[in-house]
Amino acid sequence: MADTTQDAAAGAAGETVIWKIRTALRASFYVWVIAIVLAVLLGMVGGPVPAAAPVILAVVWTGWRWLTSYELTSERLIIRSGLLVRKREEVELFRVRDFSLSRPLQWLVLGLGTVGLTTRDQSAPNILIGPIAMPETRLDELRRATVARQNRVRFREVEVSSAGDEQHGGHGHDAGGLPG
Repeated sequence: MADTTQDAAAGAAGETVIWKIRTALRASFYVWVIAIVLAVLLGMVGGPVPAAAPVILAVVWTGWRWLTSYELTSERLIIRSGLLVRKREEVELFRVRDFSLSRPLQWLVLGLGTVGLTTRDQSAPNILIGPIAMPETRLDELRRATVARQNRVRFREVEVSSAGDEQHGGHGHDAGGLPG
């Protein structure tokens, strides 16, 4: 199902698209293996009608996953998802705080992974991108775009230590002995 709205990146002055990707179809491999095994077993026991059920569920699962797309621009990450109700989530890159990469064994074997983001965005504080192909490359591109955007808007985050750390010269402990 094509998105009929214009891309935000196309209309914004100076905003460029870095990449557009979808959830990797390879991620559904194990779902299909299980569906086919169940279809064969149900076909031997109950005939063709019950055997079709796991295959239909696998098609729905794969389609649902495929309808999630990710677009990285020089200013934001745009996530589109949904079948009957299309949802669009946008996160400004200067709001991204931290990155993570997860590659469980079942996806590592298929060359996939998930990129995680922690953001300052109240509507999307934690974002998972994936499973996607080339997750390390996508993570590096996302990190570079985020740092570049934070530098363009002159955004700086200051980490503040607890009040107890300031009493002791910022070292977090008393050099003289036990507290109290």
